[in-house]
Amino acid sequence: MSAAAPAAYTFNADIYGPECIVEAMISTDEYEGWGLAPGVSMSVEENLDEIAAAFSIDRSDETSFDSDAFPKAVFSHQLNGECCGQCGEEI
Repeated sequence: MSAAAPAAYTFNADIYGPECIVEAMISTDEYEGWGLAPGVSMSVEENLDEIAAAFSIDRSDETSFDSDAFPKAVFSHQLNGECCGQCGEEI
């Protein structure tokens, strides 16, 4: 991953803000049950790293998976007024 934090993620033909991506993922059959347990505190990136490791996905090589299978990072210079597919807020 880049040293800069992603401004959004593309997943399953939509775009999501960092605060919504895990919720969007766990609403799919494949990732159901992978949300954080109550009281567990983890950054979005740490949570995505943990899920990726469990599914043998190499997040450092985004060419090795499709955004339909796992979220890919989107950086601020790639955004142009898009809205989050989960909450509807502008990213």
